[in-house]
Amino acid sequence: MRHVTIASFGAALGVSGSRLVVTENGQSWETALSRLRTIRVEKKGVSVSSNLILECAARGIRLYFVDWHGVGVAAVSGLHQHAVVSVREAQFDCVRSEAALALAQEIIFTKIRNQRAVLLYFSKYLNKVSPDIGLHLRQTALELETAAESLRSGPKKGVKEWRNILMGLEGSAATVYWQALRETGFLPPSFCQREGRGSVEIGNAALNYGYAVLQSYVWSALDNAGLELYAGVLHTKRPGKPALVLDFMEEYRAWVVDRNIIKLRRRLEACGDKGLTTELKMLIVNAIDETMATSIAWHKKSVRLENVLQRQAYRLAGAMVSGKTYRGIRFRW
Repeated sequence: MRHVTIASFGAALGVSGSRLVVTENGQSWETALSRLRTIRVEKKGVSVSSNLILECAARGIRLYFVDWHGVGVAAVSGLHQHAVVSVREAQFDCVRSEAALALAQEIIFTKIRNQRAVLLYFSKYLNKVSPDIGLHLRQTALELETAAESLRSGPKKGVKEWRNILMGLEGSAATVYWQALRETGFLPPSFCQREGRGSVEIGNAALNYGYAVLQSYVWSALDNAGLELYAGVLHTKRPGKPALVLDFMEEYRAWVVDRNIIKLRRRLEACGDKGLTTELKMLIVNAIDETMATSIAWHKKSVRLENVLQRQAYRLAGAMVSGKTYRGIRFRW
């Protein structure tokens, strides 16, 4: 157990010695603090003791408080965990230079490649039982591969519109990707198109909630790497918007969230008009936690995806500070 999610009204979180103590629904359970990385509280009426907050700060365990939609409201971490000034100074220089365009290009390229990987992942299981659907997914994957390769020309020096071009290509690829998933029945019938925060359509609500869970992982990784979370290279910068977190998330959305939501599509359809229930939310949380705990091949080693995410965050910091080449994570199906 590396991540704990509390979703029960009236739950109480405390500490006894070196153990987290949780009391919810009239029962108590414990786990060692040494096993934890994050604690997510996503329900009102939950009490957290000051002793627990101090222990978490000392041990580097982050406390996240999120709303009903899973969107982060507050994050608590120890003061000693934050970055040295030189890293953030270098980051600010980077985001104002042409180097930021190369990073943005790599992020979008990787996102599209991973959307392609998700389509191929499901198509390989359909080659025998539903060959027409499998063929449709493979054809769409080929379109995405073509779109991704079109980015290989790289940012044109002096072209200020390159970021807008990148976002346009990303949007076009996303339209093709979601349309293929909808047409092949991998999303609930009520799903017509991607809708952001606040959507009441069950498929979009589940995706948005999953992205919020993923955001807590990315937030921790970038914070550990000493980066400023609100200074990104792709998303627009405005008060209260963690642009770098949203940038870095792009590489992981399809494989970590979309793939798991697709696997839960029957449960989504069964919910009907009830919306995103607490039970369904916990299924999404558990699926994402399991994915992050799974080992993948990374630089000829078998490494837990959560640790890969952290190492990639350090590599992103290295690219911003010293100009090293950054290569996004490509998932294999």
